[in-house]
Amino acid sequence: MSSVSARTVLVVSVVVLALVASLVAVALPGGEQAAAEPATNQPDEDVVAVHADGVTGDGVDVAVLDPTGFDTDAAAYADAVVAARAFGSGTTVGPNAGDVHGTRSARQVAAVAPNASLYLAGFDGESGYGRAMAWAVRRDVDVVVVPAAFHGKPGTGESVVENVTSRAVARGVVVVAAAGNTARGTYRATYDRVRNGALVVEDGVRNYLRGEDRVVRAWLSWTNAGPSESYALELYRVTETGPRLVARSVPYDADGEPNARLNVRVEPGTHFLVVRGPDRPTGTTVRVTSATNALQHATVRGSLVAPATADGVLAVGAWNPVQGRLAAYSSSGPTLAGRPGVDVVADARADDGFRGSSVAAARAGGVAALVRAVRPNATPAAVESSLEGTARDVGVEGVDARTGGGLLRPERAVAAALADARNATAESGTTSPALRSRADRGPDAHGRSSSKSTDPAALPVLANALVLFAYAGARTTQARL
Repeated sequence: MSSVSARTVLVVSVVVLALVASLVAVALPGGEQAAAEPATNQPDEDVVAVHADGVTGDGVDVAVLDPTGFDTDAAAYADAVVAARAFGSGTTVGPNAGDVHGTRSARQVAAVAPNASLYLAGFDGESGYGRAMAWAVRRDVDVVVVPAAFHGKPGTGESVVENVTSRAVARGVVVVAAAGNTARGTYRATYDRVRNGALVVEDGVRNYLRGEDRVVRAWLSWTNAGPSESYALELYRVTETGPRLVARSVPYDADGEPNARLNVRVEPGTHFLVVRGPDRPTGTTVRVTSATNALQHATVRGSLVAPATADGVLAVGAWNPVQGRLAAYSSSGPTLAGRPGVDVVADARADDGFRGSSVAAARAGGVAALVRAVRPNATPAAVESSLEGTARDVGVEGVDARTGGGLLRPERAVAAALADARNATAESGTTSPALRSRADRGPDAHGRSSSKSTDPAALPVLANALVLFAYAGARTTQARL
């Protein structure tokens, strides 16, 4: 590979665009990774069935945290909004904010849990995320949905974002996060094969980009590095006279973690990435993540993004309902901390064309709200168990790093929560609105078919209604973050 002068590096460095003070991005599939999935308008019959049984999220508070902001007047959920805040100058929360990513995510939550109360928080960067999460916990919400991804985090569970998220879970909040859409845009390796100060990827140091995006966004993170180690990500364009350096990553110091970022406009053509570091092997784990392009050499395993990598989070992957399989872009565990990572997968397509693990996380967050509606004092672990334990196994037999427990089944998840409540010791207090309403109507109010009602595997919701009338479930009071 030809050498590059210091002057050339200086020139191309000014091409790098300034990012906002954050490594956060909405969890949308991009570039080639998402090209093969057509739109679908398939109704979610499971959710319709749960609603028919009177479980719609009454009495449950759900916060949605998104970096793009929210339209608080969106017709799909305006009446459900209790409070909305913007944490940082890079996000807009208010009337007529537009059909942005946050608006679409909240719409999905409301579609699944239409009677839940909504708290909408836009945020900008790690600091804004921490403030938004603290605000949600202070508001005593039951569920927090994060349809966003923080790239440039190694996934050890020790980053600022992961710590903030885990603390919320420890205080009794169910946190549901998107797994991410970078399965084909992630490469993780140990810096032990080195050639001229560059990481060897397969048979060379080049990792070619796939896709024709005019903007390339990529992050480099590393762990277990010594104090004298330094790493960088370089982007090259192939020309007739040889590779030409386009941009070099900029260190990101705002979160106190070792990572660097690259965000640059490019000309049409062939581009590749190179990981630069010491001239000797170091044993340091490095990870490259591109939010815009697939990589020639990708490591799907370990592509999960924060905050889905945090301890106790319900991480949701993307399921392609048209092709009946896991979406190719859906990020995967395990994490560097040894957790499987993905807990369940859910449909990742919406009627309005919105897609990605953001959609899946928003829907799963709505189901978590339905579970909490019928079992208000369930712990985050119990809610996760209801969703994961009733999912349909769609990957490797048993729980696996790519699909977790399997494809989310809302009706069975709610039914499992009802069964758990039935078997729990009744406590003094007021029965949840959902249970009280359903018990008042009786088991035949909605005329459900006898074939469904007699299916023991489905744990039918209505069969438990009268038994659960005596169940008392005062809502858990969350501690302050």
